[in-house]
Amino acid sequence: MRFEARRDTESPPLLALAMIVRDGGQFLAPLLAAATDHVDQIVVVDTGSRDGSVEVARCHGALVLERPWQDDFAQARNASLDACRARWILCLDADEQLAPGDWDLVRRTAAAWDAGEAAAAAIVTRNYITEPWSRRDWEPVPAADPHALPSHPRGVAPGFVPTRKVRLFPCHPAIRFRGRLHETVEASLAALGVPVHGLPVVVHHFGMLQPDAAKAGRYLALARRKADELPGEAQAWRELADCATVVGDAALALAATERALDLRPDDADARLTAGWLLKEAGACARAEAHLLAVARCPDATDAQLAQAFHLRAQLAIGDGRSEAAGPLLAAALSLAAGDGHIHNTVGVWHLTNGRGEPARAALEQAAALLPHLPGPCLNLARMYEAAGHPDLAARQYERAARRDPAHPAAPAALARLRAHA
Repeated sequence: MRFEARRDTESPPLLALAMIVRDGGQFLAPLLAAATDHVDQIVVVDTGSRDGSVEVARCHGALVLERPWQDDFAQARNASLDACRARWILCLDADEQLAPGDWDLVRRTAAAWDAGEAAAAAIVTRNYITEPWSRRDWEPVPAADPHALPSHPRGVAPGFVPTRKVRLFPCHPAIRFRGRLHETVEASLAALGVPVHGLPVVVHHFGMLQPDAAKAGRYLALARRKADELPGEAQAWRELADCATVVGDAALALAATERALDLRPDDADARLTAGWLLKEAGACARAEAHLLAVARCPDATDAQLAQAFHLRAQLAIGDGRSEAAGPLLAAALSLAAGDGHIHNTVGVWHLTNGRGEPARAALEQAAALLPHLPGPCLNLARMYEAAGHPDLAARQYERAARRDPAHPAAPAALARLRAHA
């Protein structure tokens, strides 16, 4: 489908940045400073900042609209779209950033699409978190990262949870956000017949690095309202499960995930989440049932299948079925040979079976693939300590401590070894 983007001035500019802000904090000024070289208009809808965000935005040339917060992200986001006068719109938040090369690619893409068919771009967001094992779909920051920022977040967080949504789209009155929380434009794009293409750009999101219990509670309340308002939408229940996971309510996360699966049984990601939550809760038989179902999901990716095999292997190791874990781990590695988490579990599996050299090789591979996590080093240290090699164990504990100085296990173990030296 082809349609004209809104052209309500004589010569509208190419690209606008549209944002909603409330207490943008330390990340807002760097984002706006980077954006000014790449966008022609900045529109900021402020929903009640008390930290000077309005002044910061105006100092960077933004059009600032102050709107009261109505417990509805889509409403606030659409107010920003109403004020955009460019032909294309990029949506970011105050705690996000793009690498310089990705800013360039966004602008080049808008320019290339400007004379052609209407299209939109889905972009991956890296949601950085400090606790690697707190989410099933956590990934490490790549060692060689083409999307790295000049000041890389790896020093603050070793990895992230990836999400994907449309961020770049034509400025058109029929393209609007939907959803009280986790708002998206995808439904309006589908209604217009606008195709969505993946764009090899990364949005770096830092808002989850500093735990904010009050904010997490507000998001959970909004997710509950959204699920109540849209009880037949599986995605609303998935979002409620995500918010419940953030606040540590595993029971609610599981209940919401299973409700989503009632509505969409072939959702491989929801199956994995249910399996992971049940595994963590010790409900092994129910976890296994969900994980087995991943293979029956028609859209399951190799990465999702690998995660299912890996989780099933962890279940097998945990309940003493070591002989069953081997083939599951082999299947996981055949699909995701570069996944350091799987190699770490392979090392643990070999250790449980008394195979020291294969365990060492697997754990060293895991340590190389997860260069900022202490886990594989801690497993190597415990292996050497159990084998009667305290000097080798101490080196691995020191290695783990360098990777995560705040982790309590390594200093305690080093103190114990030195006390017995």
